[in-house]
Amino acid sequence: MNKLFALSLLLIPSFASAQQIAVQNDYTIEGKIFAVKTAKKYASIEGCSSIALKKSKVAGFSFDSKTAKCTLFRKVKNLKPKEGFTSGTK
Repeated sequence: MNKLFALSLLLIPSFASAQQIAVQNDYTIEGKIFAVKTAKKYASIEGCSSIALKKSKVAGFSFDSKTAKCTLFRKVKNLKPKEGFTSGTK
């Protein structure tokens, strides 16, 4: 029975290899927008990056600290220097 249990653990996909986001200050993303979030729970870099990680179709995010707006991107074309923004890509 223990051998069967051990074998089943090998067949289960591993969630230990969770994605990470490379974050850069004073950059914004140019690309295809997935969604724009303005709710309070997304009104921080932590909230914005958290939702970006949870969405499998999202390739990156830009957070505007002046307006507290979180923009999620389906495709990232490039990063562009812009003061007051924090962006992250998967």
